[in-house]
Amino acid sequence: MPDGLSYDELSHLLEALVSSKLAVGIQFTIFDPDLDPDGHLAKELAAAIIKGLNPA
Repeated sequence: MPDGLSYDELSHLLEALVSSKLAVGIQFTIFDPDLDPDGHLAKELAAAIIKGLNPA
């Protein structure tokens, strides 16, 4: 979304959240593949999530 988080911001936020010992689970919701016919947004989102959950 135009005023939402960037993929880098999402990754950094996830890194901070999963580094907490209080984090025990996560759920991602509301992705409409009908609005992404070629799948490029899904690939970018998945890459940002993976980067955030597996910090280097």
